[in-house]
Amino acid sequence: MDRRRRTGRARLALLAAALAFAACRTPSVPDALLAPEEVAAQSQPLGGQSLAQCRQELERAWRDMVHLHVTLESLRHRKDRNGLVLFSGFVDAYMGTHLDPLLEPEWQSEHPELQGLDANVRLVQAEMLMQLRSPQRMQRALDEIQRRYAGRGDMLVDYPVGAQSTLAEAIETLTTRKWRG
Repeated sequence: MDRRRRTGRARLALLAAALAFAACRTPSVPDALLAPEEVAAQSQPLGGQSLAQCRQELERAWRDMVHLHVTLESLRHRKDRNGLVLFSGFVDAYMGTHLDPLLEPEWQSEHPELQGLDANVRLVQAEMLMQLRSPQRMQRALDEIQRRYAGRGDMLVDYPVGAQSTLAEAIETLTTRKWRG
């Protein structure tokens, strides 16, 4: 009976966390609704306060993805299939509504202050897609990383989570793990 209460509490905590993440998402306006100058402003590099805000959003996304990764690993380790299914749906929705729009601009992959953070978030996203059993989406994410960071394979990144490696090593690790499961 005590175990059922703990499982129920864990699921309730997971649901509360999911709702908190959903409430914190940054709304994005479709380009079709924006004036041409607003679309151009979104695709240009920022400076000053705007750059600091973009960096803050990327750092928050990085922390969120690391926490989501740890939670997903914990659910897998405990073999909590129901929790895994529920949490996987939340992670997928989080990436679609918050992470994808945040990673869309090209310039942040080139900006010296943001490129490392951008690469870290993209690598963890690819890892999460692998864990969600979505190999096609993971491959697209890896292809995008390779395209954006071509020629910068010696850049240091925080991947695997909790360690550092070069971007080339991180991509190789992800590619190898993709086929091992």
